Amino acid sequence: MRKENLKITFVKVDSLKVATFNPRKWDDAKKAKLRESIERFGLVDPLIVNSNPARKNVLIGGHFRLLIARELGYKDVPVVYLDIPDIEKEKELNLRLNKNVGEWDIELLKEFDLSALLEVGFDDEDLSQIWDDSLETEDDNFQEEKELAEIKETDIQLGDLFELGSHRLLCADAHDSANIQKLMGGEKTSMIYTDPIYNIGVSYDKGIGGKQSYGGKVDDNKSDTEYREFLKSGMQSAMSVVNKNFHYFCYCDQKYVGVIQDLYRKLGIENKRVVLWIKNGQNPTPGVAFSKCYEPCVYGTVGSPYLSKSLQNLNEVMNKEIGTGNRLIDDILDELDIWLVKRLAGNEYEHSTSKPPTLHEKAIRRCTKPGDIILDLYGGSGSTLIAAEMLKRRAYLTEIEPRFCQLIINRYEKLTGQKAKLISNTKTND
Repeated sequence: MRKENLKITFVKVDSLKVATFNPRKWDDAKKAKLRESIERFGLVDPLIVNSNPARKNVLIGGHFRLLIARELGYKDVPVVYLDIPDIEKEKELNLRLNKNVGEWDIELLKEFDLSALLEVGFDDEDLSQIWDDSLETEDDNFQEEKELAEIKETDIQLGDLFELGSHRLLCADAHDSANIQKLMGGEKTSMIYTDPIYNIGVSYDKGIGGKQSYGGKVDDNKSDTEYREFLKSGMQSAMSVVNKNFHYFCYCDQKYVGVIQDLYRKLGIENKRVVLWIKNGQNPTPGVAFSKCYEPCVYGTVGSPYLSKSLQNLNEVMNKEIGTGNRLIDDILDELDIWLVKRLAGNEYEHSTSKPPTLHEKAIRRCTKPGDIILDLYGGSGSTLIAAEMLKRRAYLTEIEPRFCQLIINRYEKLTGQKAKLISNTKTND
């Protein structure tokens, strides 16, 4: 084909014919991404069409671009004509246009924001190829107590929905399923990761040790019956936006492990493990023989949700000469039901159950892929969102306290340098 013959011509949409042999299949999500791209930038990539008299105006490449163009009301589309008399050659070119698109420079792709890659149509398989086994969390050195003290007031109100890069934050009661529907915007999750109040009598109005008041209204001193109903309503709300197969994690105080396991059974969640977060320190209780040094997380599943394929044989790995700090050792430890993660001193937290981002890495790496949505009903200080940001996942959070919503936003902006966007301030329950 001579170079001077490769000219872009505008052709009537109705004159083009689709190839009956085109093997390319697109799902609805990819079609939606293509439609969004064409709406935003126009049809900038010309269609490839046969000009041979025997195959005049038969489309060789660009079937889905033509489909979207028709849906959008295009009358004319850009076309490059090629004279290919042999239908077998035409079929070959069709396959090559669909398949031979080159390979990505993975290292360069890693420099793009997750939201940008999602926006142009990268799926979870693509994202796993880019980041598989190369991501980990680190301490973001966020001083919660100091940062919270600096938030004297906030304009955030119940019903405000924010976009933080690829994440979302809704200031609302997570126990109203309408709020969760608003947060998700029609999307579904395969991992619910919750850290509700522990019902241990902490004053969330005054923070730990009664140091300051931020106007909180959380009741952490419920009766056993009230607390059970509180947990149940949260679970039901979260389960209104799940995929067919999903993971459920729920942190709690030791005495409520059985309550959560019973609720799991009644709601159709299969109990799998009680994971123990072993902290660096202990919490002595007067009159109790043994000091508390761990926090449990009750883990269950529905169906057969995704699990990372990086499962290793512990005995095989431990018999090799591998030094401490090796990623392989860390991967092994991530698969055990005892999580050894250092916690900052209690006086550096305002929420008594606050957790470091490095703790969340355990569940996130094992049970999700890059780009997956993690639903957290109780945003707190935002450590789940921070872990998700570092691991290229998406965190969708609710937090009922406006001041803690502001804290989450400040923490995200400090880490990323990006600004949160208010995308809706209409209350769900007007």
